[in-house]
Amino acid sequence: DPTGLGHGVKTVSTIGSDEALAGSTACKWVIIQSQTDNTDKIAVGATGVDATVATGTGIILYPGEATTLLVDNLADVYIDALVAGEGVRYIYGS
Repeated sequence: DPTGLGHGVKTVSTIGSDEALAGSTACKWVIIQSQTDNTDKIAVGATGVDATVATGTGIILYPGEATTLLVDNLADVYIDALVAGEGVRYIYGS
């Protein structure tokens, strides 16, 4: 059972370059929501995730969409964006 909550925001500085959601942060789950003011899609997955539409990997989040992942560390979750400076917000249980 989670004993605490945390949250954050992560933006992608360079498109096509996956970035870890956060530094090493122990958790039990994370809910990730694509920023509502994004203009394009965000991909969420493991290292190497790619938001390219036809050949990408991971799952795609449209602006405002969210997904929940059961993970033990935020550093295991990566995002990629089709537009530099766009990203996600997240909340996690520790």
